[in-house]
Amino acid sequence: MSKSLIAAALLVASAAHAADFKAAYVDIQRAVMEVEEGKAAKARLQRMADQKQKAFEAEQAAIKAEVEAFQKQRSMMDEKARDAKEMELQKKTFDFAQRAEKLRAEVADGERKELATIFPKLEQLLGQIAQREGLTMVFDRSSSGLAWAPPSLDLTNELIRMYNAQHKSGDKGAAAPAPKK
Repeated sequence: MSKSLIAAALLVASAAHAADFKAAYVDIQRAVMEVEEGKAAKARLQRMADQKQKAFEAEQAAIKAEVEAFQKQRSMMDEKARDAKEMELQKKTFDFAQRAEKLRAEVADGERKELATIFPKLEQLLGQIAQREGLTMVFDRSSSGLAWAPPSLDLTNELIRMYNAQHKSGDKGAAAPAPKK
């Protein structure tokens, strides 16, 4: 067999294989935030964060007031009392900063836990869509580095619609699913 005949055979074989290749994409992060269950989880998380933020701000204001009062009285204090109060305020400020960091970590952990239950359900539905459409691959626009693809290949709205239909949340005040593109 000649080299050109082998090359032609390979080209025909790869062209036939490429004809079977179908791809699409989805924005998983957007889907998680737009499904009813995700919206309800975000609302719960926001309420929890708001409550913790109020307590955090009250404590911050109390420490600030204490520091300001110390600054006003500082010149009237003897050195030993001034040093002791300064150390006490530094410790309070340090402890407060640690609690603030712990609060941020708790909120992030709560969000991860709340939303983690949604991902497997989305993946299962995405597999159903991919099989139904005969897709070879589905890319995640939010993490794959997909720079561009035509909107006609975006499965996000369909995924959101299917998720909301199959996984009804108890939140009746949630918005209706996004229209299909």
